[in-house]
Amino acid sequence: MDAHYLNEVIKGNTDAFGYFIRTYQNKAFGIAIAMVKQEDDAKDVVQNSFITAYASISKFRNDSKFSTWFYRIVVNTGLQFLAQKKRRAIKYEALEVSQTEKTACNAIIKKMHQDDLKHLVKLVFGKIPSKQALLLQLFYIDELSIAEIEAVTNFSKPNIKVLLHRGRTSFYDIVKKEQIKKPY
Repeated sequence: MDAHYLNEVIKGNTDAFGYFIRTYQNKAFGIAIAMVKQEDDAKDVVQNSFITAYASISKFRNDSKFSTWFYRIVVNTGLQFLAQKKRRAIKYEALEVSQTEKTACNAIIKKMHQDDLKHLVKLVFGKIPSKQALLLQLFYIDELSIAEIEAVTNFSKPNIKVLLHRGRTSFYDIVKKEQIKKPY
């Protein structure tokens, strides 16, 4: 389906690009919000990503899926946004989390309502470093494989695994702290 609309856009049918916006805007927003933390900033990143994709769509070589190519643009745009704003990385040292604590956190998460879970994920993603939040978003929410994440982010496989591990540890620690504040 992507190929048909891709050819239409290349032929000059600007309306055909709407297909890509409708198809990829939600996942692109998820990636952007994981990186930049603020909803308005994420909307700007997604909008700029679509503009970049439209302007360079003729450079798409079909050697990967369109989604992989586009999500790479979203990641690059997010990184550029962060660099321009010169945001300081959150200094967060993850505590060691035992298997028992992880199991307890998982039990808490399973008991939560969908709205509470969305709120918790948003809270956690706002408190952990952008790269960790991005990889958790791509791996667990968007369900991309390590190889697909490597293509989207251009991070090495070992780096992806380390960031996923750190992200999970950070996530569990924050869930544990939030559970103490508000038992579910």
